[in-house]
This record gives sequence, C-alpha cells and structure tokens, in this order.
Amino acid sequence: MSSSTGSGSPARGRWQRRLETRFEAWGRFVIRHRLAATVLSLVVTAGLLAQLPKLTVDNSPEAMLLDDDPAVLAYEAFREQFGREDRLIVLVETPDPFAPATLEAIARLHRAIEEEVPWVDEVDSLLDARVVTGSAEGLEVGELLDPWPQTPAERDRVRARARANPLYRDTLLCADGTCTALVIEPATWGGKAESDDPLAGFDESDQGEATEEAAGVGIGKTDAGAGQSGPPAFLSAAQGDALMRALRALLARHATPDRRFHVAGELALTYRINTGMAEDLAFFLPATLAAIAALLAFVFRRGAAVALPLMIVVLSLAATLGTMILLGIPGSTAVQILPVFLLTVGICDAVHILAIAYQRRQEGASREDAIAWAVGHTGLAVLMTSVTTAAGMASFLTAEMGAVRDLGLLAPMGIGLAWVYTMVTLPALLAWLPMPVRTRVSADPAQRGVDRFLVAAGRFAVRRPAVVLVPTALLALLAVAGALRVGFSHNPLRWFDDDDWARTDFELVDRRLGGSVSLDLVFEAPEAGGLYEPARLRAIERFVGEVREAARAPVRVGSALSLLDIVEETHEALNEGRPESRRIPDSREAVAQELLLFESSGSDDTSEFVDTDYRTTRVTLRVPFVDALAFPPFLRTIDALGAERLGGDLTVHATGIITLLSKVFEAVIASMARSYLAAFVLITPLMMLLLGSFRRGLVAMVPNALPILAVLGAMGAAGVTLDSTTMMIGAMVIGIAVDDTIHFMHKFHRYFDETADLEYAACETLRTTGSAMLFTTIALALGFLVMGGSNMKNIRIFGLFSALATVVAFASDLWVGPALLAVIERTRRRAGAGGGAVLPTRTPDGADRRGGAATR
Repeated sequence: MSSSTGSGSPARGRWQRRLETRFEAWGRFVIRHRLAATVLSLVVTAGLLAQLPKLTVDNSPEAMLLDDDPAVLAYEAFREQFGREDRLIVLVETPDPFAPATLEAIARLHRAIEEEVPWVDEVDSLLDARVVTGSAEGLEVGELLDPWPQTPAERDRVRARARANPLYRDTLLCADGTCTALVIEPATWGGKAESDDPLAGFDESDQGEATEEAAGVGIGKTDAGAGQSGPPAFLSAAQGDALMRALRALLARHATPDRRFHVAGELALTYRINTGMAEDLAFFLPATLAAIAALLAFVFRRGAAVALPLMIVVLSLAATLGTMILLGIPGSTAVQILPVFLLTVGICDAVHILAIAYQRRQEGASREDAIAWAVGHTGLAVLMTSVTTAAGMASFLTAEMGAVRDLGLLAPMGIGLAWVYTMVTLPALLAWLPMPVRTRVSADPAQRGVDRFLVAAGRFAVRRPAVVLVPTALLALLAVAGALRVGFSHNPLRWFDDDDWARTDFELVDRRLGGSVSLDLVFEAPEAGGLYEPARLRAIERFVGEVREAARAPVRVGSALSLLDIVEETHEALNEGRPESRRIPDSREAVAQELLLFESSGSDDTSEFVDTDYRTTRVTLRVPFVDALAFPPFLRTIDALGAERLGGDLTVHATGIITLLSKVFEAVIASMARSYLAAFVLITPLMMLLLGSFRRGLVAMVPNALPILAVLGAMGAAGVTLDSTTMMIGAMVIGIAVDDTIHFMHKFHRYFDETADLEYAACETLRTTGSAMLFTTIALALGFLVMGGSNMKNIRIFGLFSALATVVAFASDLWVGPALLAVIERTRRRAGAGGGAVLPTRTPDGADRRGGAATR
C-alpha cells in the first residue's frame, strides 16, 4: 500500500468507505422494513405533538438570564420581601386632570381595573391618593378626593393640594400638572408552582371573585396564594399576558378623543414581545414552507420531491417542539429562530439524499438501489454536517443567558431529530412511491446550465487561485475594519418600529413622568430596628440625592418613593401641616412613635417599603427605559457611592428590571465571545477527523470564517449593533456554513486521493454535489429572508444578515476553497515502480481519462 504524501491517506479512505457501505446497508434495511419505519415515526411524532397545547412563552428580563445568576436571585429575594417592583403606569392624556368629567372617568377606570383586570393587587390614582393630616385624636390617613369635590372652588382646592404634594409629582401627576396617571401593581404570586391551572390554590370565598379572561385564561384576584398545598410561584408570563390583554381592552373601551391612555412597564414590554413572536410565527412557518416548496418544485419537478422533504421537516419540528415542552423550556426571542432554522436545515439534509437518489435512478439504477446508494453515498456527509451544525449551535450552551442556553440545547436536539427522520422516515416513504425514469431529462436532476456554471467556477479557482484569493484577502481586511466598528446594545423597545404602540407609550411616559421603569435601592441596617435611627434615615436621604446628581444622560432619575416620605409626611401632619416640618424627626423615639401612629391609622403603606423588623428598606427610583448600555456605569457609581458614603452602618444594593437588563447587556458580550470560540473549538476537530488530516481540517475552516467576517463587517458598515438576538448569528453561521464545506471537502479529497488531480477533483465534486450545495444554500437563504418580514427589527436584522452569511459561505466553498487547495495541496500523481494498476476516471465532461498508476 502506498504511503501518504501529506494530503491524505488510504487508511482514511478505507474507514470512510466502510461507513458508506454500512449506510448503504442501512438504506436497504429501511426499505425492507418501510412499513415499520413509517408507523414508528408517525406514532412517536404524534405523542410529542400532543404536548403543543402546553407551550408557554416567556420574554421577561429574568428569563433571559440563568436561574442561578446573582442578579436574578437578588431580584427574586426582593420580590419575596416587598412584592413586585415593576408597576404598570397608565398615563392619561387629557386637557385638565381635575375637570369633573375627567375625575369621574378616572374613578370609573380605577374601579374597572380593580374589578375586571386579572392578577392586579392594587391600583393607585387620584381617586385614592394618600392624604395624611393631624387631628385632635392624633393622625388621619385619608384620600385626596374624599369627600368628592362638587364645586369649582372645591376642585381648585384639590388641584392646589395635589400639585403641592411632592409625592404626587412624576407619580400621579406630571410635573406641570397637565396629565395624570394610574399606577397598577401586578400580583406577585400566580399560583402553585406545580400546577398548570392558574386558579390552583385560590379559594374564591376567601380571595374574592374569580374572573375569566376572554382568551380563556383562568384568573383570580389574589394576594400571595393562600391555601396552596405547594410552594407558590411568581406570576407567570401567561398570567402577565392575560393581565395586559384585559387592561388594553379596558383602556380601549374607556378612551375618548380628548382622553387617551398610554401604558408602560415591564409587563407591557414583555406582552408586546410575546405578541410580536406569535404574529411572526404565524407568518414564518407557512411562508418558509411555501418558499421551500416552490424551490423544491423548481429543482426536482416532482410532486414527491416536494411533499416528502416538507413532511420530514414538519415531523422533526413538531417532535422538537414537543420535546421542548416536556423539558419545561418556554418560548423566547432566542428560541424564536428555532422553527425556521430547523425547517431549512432539515430540508438541506433531505435535498442531498433526494438529489443523489433521482440522479442514480436517471442513470438506470432500480428504485431500491437508487435509494440505498443515495443513503450510502451521502449518509456520512449528512451525518457529519448534522454533527457540526449541532456543535455550532451547542456552542450557545456556554452563554451566560438562559434563553440562549435553551437554544443551545434545543437546536442540537432538533438537528439530531431531523437527521433521524431523514435517515429513517425519508427512505421509507420514498420506497413506497414510484420513481419513473424521465426520458427527456438528463441524468442529473439539476439544470445542466447550473452544473456547467459550477464546474467552470471550480476550474477557474483551481487554475487562477491568485485572482480569487487576493481580492478575497482585501475584502476580508475591509470586513475586519467594519467589524471593529460594531457596537453592543440591548434595548427591546428599539426592536419595534417608531410608531408601534409600545415604543410610543414608553417614550411618552418617560418624557411626561420622568421614567417608565423602576430601579430599587435596598438598604440594610446591621440590627433589627436600625431604621428608626434618624441618622441612618438622613444618610439614605443624602445618598439618594447623590445618586440623582450622579445620573448622566440618557439615564436620569424621576420620582423617588420610600419610607422617608411616610416619615416626613407624618411629621409634617403632626406639626399642624407646616411645610418646614416636612423632615425626619430628631430622635429615634419620635420616628418610632410617628410610624406607629401612621400604621395605627389603618394604612399598610409602610409594608411596601420596610420589613417588619425595620432592618431592610427600599427606595424606588423611576428611571427612563433606555439602552441597557447606559446603565452599567450608573450601577457601578451606586456601588462606589455606597462603599464610600455609607461605610459599615448601612449596606446598599440595586435591584429591579434595570439591573437585569444591565446584566443581559453584559451577558451578550460574554456570551458572544464564548459561543464563537466554542463553535470553532468544537467544529475544527470534527473537520480534521472527517478529512483525516490536521492540515486539511484547518484549511477547511478558512471558508467558514469568511461568512462571519462578512456579516460583522456589513453590520459595522450599516451601523447595526449586536444584541441578545443578533449576537447568535456568528456561531449559528459557523455551524451552517460548515455543511457545504463538508460536502465539498469530503468528495474533493476522495477524488483527489484517487486521481492526484486537483482540477479534476474540484470539478467532479462540483458536478456531483455542487447543485445540491447551491440549492440548499438557496433554501437556507429563503428561510432566513422570510424573517425579513418580521414586525420586530431584531428578527429582521437576524434574518437578513443570516441570509447574507449563507450566500457568502457558498461563494467561499465555490471559489475560495478550491483556490486554497490549489495553493496548499501538492499535486499527487500515482506512479508505481515496476507497473501498477491504472485508475480509470472521468473528466467533468464525462469522457474517460487515465489517472496515475496506483499500487494496491
């Protein structure tokens, strides 16, 4: 046996041929047992498909991160102590908030929200705005509109009183007093963790009436899940969506031409993302299937060649989604790309087998032989492409984001299922159908003109590699320059168009009320009762003032609500309402007594801001919803101020949706770097294993790096930033781009090892597999281009740039790969001393030729 010259080895060829023989034997086995294979596939799929009604969607900020992330744990601990911090703000645009008709409308809306909207704990508005007054009996906590103002003079007094109260400014009233707001506190708890029934654990006789959403979601007006037999669970994404659907429907009924409502808050944004996903999927799936069906019809011009691949990908997608539900993984914007991804990747596997099977059948083989030969001829390459694509997607398991890790788990599972259906169900179904030989069709199912183009491209690249590689290197340098300009971002509001309701509502609330989301500062004293100390309360007050001053655009601090407001408000009321008395008392005893008076008056407002031991308290800051890029420096400033100003007497940490969004932003950067590196580390050894050579494996990875460079360069040139969605393009493209590279390199080195002729090997590879590579690229590009029709910008960007990457990947395999091989590989000629067998080969045009002699 001849030894390797560095380009490959006979040993490598032998183990490949053994596997190909076994794949062919597998194809014949499936054909013989096609009934059992078909029935088994359908039964398993039906069982998994039955799980689809249980599908849930969760795009909340905490769902984006890992369950054990310190920011998530701190956030959940905060909610367990103080309840939800993410209020929903309903801004009321009206000429005069204190006009009689407006006050009555606000009162009606306030009561309707309490009675009709599910999962609402409390509503605050001008109707029940707190008023604290001193009296002969001590302290009275009343409401701003009690008694109801009947005359213009009474309304003027109410208006003056409201505008003079600092607690109402930027919370219930705009700073200029020309608009008002209702603040809704969603329920913290949604029911028992183990139950799928949103009503589980709630006793209607104790908790009040249970209502039913129009969409059929059971709900209850509840507090913390009393009476449950298991641990309570936080309000679920589905329950939050039920709340938002009911609220938006209610606001639409109450709106008038001179009274418009705008809603903002975490639940509002999550609801908008969830509904956007639902709208997209309703469009993506049929559009992708239609595009793929049209492509298959054009390529094969056979009904079976259209129906069978579509059936395979639909079955594999249904099985993957069923598995996802069994694993308890919710849908998310990261997982949103999974259906289109699996449809297109699954089609690629099926197209390679069908193309070879029909080609073999046209050459005169029997139906069974054609199917078995196609499985044997492409089985190893399809397996390796599935493994490498799965490895590329598995790189997301290294991400610091929970939703992205979910994709890293589900995508490889889906790819594996697609491969199983392709190797089991597709041959079985194909064996049931006739495969007539077409007398007017060439032996190749693809257009001859396409083949001539592909062969000519390969010949040009091999003969003139410098003409290909020099411009490629220059373009790569330009791409690197563009990639260096790519920035990072995370602002889900920017995913929607400028006129989208979520974006306009948030921006209006930010502008009129100083902020639409909250940032909570949690202070803790070293001992129980420590927050009665006036010095500590004043230290908190100074600290909040410094935090306000430290905010830099676009971050700013609007209102700040805390225990301090109750203390100062109570002290003022007990001192005849004199404005100069609105301050913290001088002694610990005075603070404790006045807070006791406030609590004895019937109000439970202190429970929102301090624990029962008066050791831990919160200060809720209202901040605008801006790019998460702006918040990490602000949060670091808070930490630095806490260490510098508070010393050991108080500790402080920030929590809330802003801290989660900030952590998501930082996770995007770390996750991108990890996933890109992991993709290369996982795929490169697989390429080396398949090609049987360290050098060949490295060379094969060069064309796979070019699509990533092209995408990052184009993003930099277009000013597109990387966020939690677009950061996934690179690692996913590595896994996809390597598919065509494997098909090309696998066949190229087989022909090259046999003939030692680079040009022949490149042209013959493109003649036999090039058309399948081309049409799978078109299928992938079409699938990603469908995403360009999304109503969310991040998905549109993802789809368009992913389509660009697939095209660049094909061009790299068509021109750059052969050109690199022409430069790097030495021409091997088989010359045997003392004679040897002469290998008969074919030119790309089909004529017989003789290669060098080979020893056996």
